[in-house]
Amino acid sequence: MPDWDRKPGFDLSGKKALVVGFANPAGAPIALALAEAGADVATASATTSAEEMLEAKRVSREVKKLGRESFSQGWDVTLPTNVQVGMKQLQKEFGHPSILVFNADASLVKPIEKITDAEFAHVQQVNLSGAFYAARTFVREFEGSGPGRIIFVNSIFAERGVDHLSAYSAAKAGVVGLTMSLSQELGGRNMTVNCISTGWMNWTPGRGSDEIGANRLLRFIAMRRFGAPEETAALAVLLASEAAGYMNGQVFHIDGGVMTHL
Repeated sequence: MPDWDRKPGFDLSGKKALVVGFANPAGAPIALALAEAGADVATASATTSAEEMLEAKRVSREVKKLGRESFSQGWDVTLPTNVQVGMKQLQKEFGHPSILVFNADASLVKPIEKITDAEFAHVQQVNLSGAFYAARTFVREFEGSGPGRIIFVNSIFAERGVDHLSAYSAAKAGVVGLTMSLSQELGGRNMTVNCISTGWMNWTPGRGSDEIGANRLLRFIAMRRFGAPEETAALAVLLASEAAGYMNGQVFHIDGGVMTHL
């Protein structure tokens, strides 16, 4: 694919990015969009699920087809030592990333009284603890004076209450808090931390039919449709770029307008 005409401030040439998490479909278009913008992009699964690790490897191959460098790993973000070792290996084989996109996502749709301790712990560990461990390791190993970028791909369910999402919403709300706090802590070090918050997407569990007449949920979405993975990519490129150097501590909704609905 030929390079597109990147304007100053949006060109990621010479940058190295790491995208973590390929359990939901947003990971692939984000990684490829970063590569199309000029960055070398490494990929890592957030869990040891064979399906997710294979997807991370597939995306890594696609990045290479664009003429960029890439490296793929299988991470378990619930284990801080595993994240640390993975980052060390990444730096040795790929180099030091200045852009981290954390896209790990473990969902759970279940009434609170039926959620087991193990299920609750898993959702918190993948979504929230994993975000913390990845960001901490990224900051510890960061080289240079910046600029650095941390982008958490999150969910509007961190801010919008929905039946049977108590465990998931609690974890995602924690990621918003992490974004806010780190934006203050790291801003003086020329690093920005932002959050992309997705609404009802075409991979959201329990979303129902895609037909407006058959799904009452779509009446509350201004666009009258569910979001697609590719619609997260352009914003990720912007937030990773020099052009977004003064955007910090923000939660950006990709939700078709649902968060503005009363």
